[in-house]
Amino acid sequence: MTFERRDFIKTTATGLAFGLVKPGMAYAQSSGEFEGGTGSLRLEGRLKAGVLKLEAQDFVEGKDRALIIQATLDSVKLYCALFSNYSDRTVFALLRDHDHSTTLVLSETDDPKIGRLVVWNDQEVPDNFSVDKDKFMDTLNLKESILDGKGKSLDVLGKRKPPDFTLKELEAVFGSNPALREFMRGNRSLHHPLPSNKLAAFPCDVLSNLRGALYGGLWYGRL
Repeated sequence: MTFERRDFIKTTATGLAFGLVKPGMAYAQSSGEFEGGTGSLRLEGRLKAGVLKLEAQDFVEGKDRALIIQATLDSVKLYCALFSNYSDRTVFALLRDHDHSTTLVLSETDDPKIGRLVVWNDQEVPDNFSVDKDKFMDTLNLKESILDGKGKSLDVLGKRKPPDFTLKELEAVFGSNPALREFMRGNRSLHHPLPSNKLAAFPCDVLSNLRGALYGGLWYGRL
């Protein structure tokens, strides 16, 4: 298990801008500044379904975060990615295995207790749902938390066929790993929020409890 971080590598340069410049035109002076903060994580552990080998990279900028996870489990290749905007107010996520994918977008609504969910599998037409956040956080049953009687039409698996594992199993195997703790940068996992912050953990718990999801334990927040 290893962790690598390249925090805020900063370069500033001033020089000539070499673009599509016509002969005889003067070169324009330019300046720029680059900052970036990334982390890389490698984990390996045995689950009931086999040995999981996982590599993750993330990028954090203010309240935005991108996370990409690639793994193999029992010879099956798994891919999970997400982009979180402004502390999870809008979250885009993609899960893929066996050349099939599920894409989800979670966002807020005018009612803080109601979440918006958009789902599509492969290239299908997206479906839109409203979710009772309180009910979901109490039951972790997404279908039963869908409002307007649309729960039966919810499909967050599609043609994917991921190996069988759970969020609890991931946390049991990797939760105390030092490399993972360093990857978390001292932040707490969103899976066990304080009662006052229960609704803020809604996007994290929805995605981490999906079949084939590897976000569990790698998704943190500043609650």
